[in-house]
Amino acid sequence: MALESIMLEDEYVALKPMQTCHIEDLYRAGKDLSIWQWTTAKYCETLDATKLWVESCLENSRLNMQRPFVIVDKTQDKIVGSTSYLNIFLEHKAIEIGYTFLTPSAQRSYVNRRCKLLLLTHAFETLNLNRVALQTHEKNQRSRTAILAIGATYEGIHRNCRIQQDGTIRSSVFYSIIKPEWPLAKSALLAKLTKPVIENTKV
Repeated sequence: MALESIMLEDEYVALKPMQTCHIEDLYRAGKDLSIWQWTTAKYCETLDATKLWVESCLENSRLNMQRPFVIVDKTQDKIVGSTSYLNIFLEHKAIEIGYTFLTPSAQRSYVNRRCKLLLLTHAFETLNLNRVALQTHEKNQRSRTAILAIGATYEGIHRNCRIQQDGTIRSSVFYSIIKPEWPLAKSALLAKLTKPVIENTKV
């Protein structure tokens, strides 16, 4: 069973299926290397690296292992990052949200929670899944706080499970939301949604 390629959007953000035409925009969004401090590799360090990463994501999509999206800030009509469904096990009604990055100007803004709401709502209410998992680097405290803020439950740490591009050993922290928890998590997430602040440019 394969996961369909779809676009998810609300008034302010859109998650569009990743395509090769997005390579340059993703590079511009991800070229600040501070974004990749806690990731396995610096996926947008150069334009060539971005191209290889996008091609890898699209191959994984072809194999039904991943559904990668670009994140569009509709107020600017601009790609500000990427996210994915991965570890897709529809036969077990389980999926993971990950490979997420946002350009620095979009971090701690209205974008991330709106994207998570779109992905979680689709997972639980359209795909009728039982479980959505999320993970991050054990030392990435900002990400850990953000995951808890969307209503996920801490599950534990996979110790020394990856070797990073720089040779350091990573332990990953795992979280999840399960179907019975979704109504309460959704209500709390909706209450935390914010809108973009649009400056008045009139003189």
